[in-house]
Amino acid sequence: MGFFYGSIIKELHVTQLAKALPAIPVKEGNHHITLLYVGDRPSDQADNKVEQAVSNIPCFTIRTKQVVLLPTPSKPRVIAIEVDKTRELVRLRSAILNALSSSGVRIGDRYIGDFKPHITIAYVRSKVDPQYLIQVIQELDINNEVSGRAIMIDRVSLIMARENTYTEIKIHKLRCA
Repeated sequence: MGFFYGSIIKELHVTQLAKALPAIPVKEGNHHITLLYVGDRPSDQADNKVEQAVSNIPCFTIRTKQVVLLPTPSKPRVIAIEVDKTRELVRLRSAILNALSSSGVRIGDRYIGDFKPHITIAYVRSKVDPQYLIQVIQELDINNEVSGRAIMIDRVSLIMARENTYTEIKIHKLRCA
C-alpha cells in the first residue's frame, strides 16, 4: 500500500477501450494523474500544509496526448495517456513537494526528477510482447480516441493505492473562479 498526491479524472471514460487491449484495465473512477508519490501516509500537519499550498493555485486545464508505454516502451508496466506537462501542472507538483519537504516528510518518489504526467489506463501483463502491444494500440486507433481531450484540474487528493483500487483520503480544492 502506498500514498500519493494526484488528481482523480472522472470525465475520462476509456475502460471499455482498454478492455480490448492485452492488459488489465484500470477500473472506471480510478483514472488519475499522479503528481507525487509519497509512500507512507503524511501526517495531518503535513497534509494541512499541502492544502494551504494548493488552495492558492488557480484551476487550470490540461490536454491529453497520445498513448505511451511506461516506464519504457521496451519494458512496459503500464499503458497510459500522456498529458501536457504544462507550467501549471509543474507548479502544482512543486507546491506539494515544497509543502511536504518543509514538514519533514520523506518523499518516496523514485521518479522525482523525471516527471512524466500521464493517466494510467491499463496494467501490462508480464508476458505481453511490447511490439504486439504497440501494434494493437495502433490497430484499435486508440490515439485518435483519447488525444486532444481537455481535462479540468480543480483539486488535488491524497490517494491511497491498494493494488488496482485508488481511494481519495483527502481532497484539496484549487482556487476556481
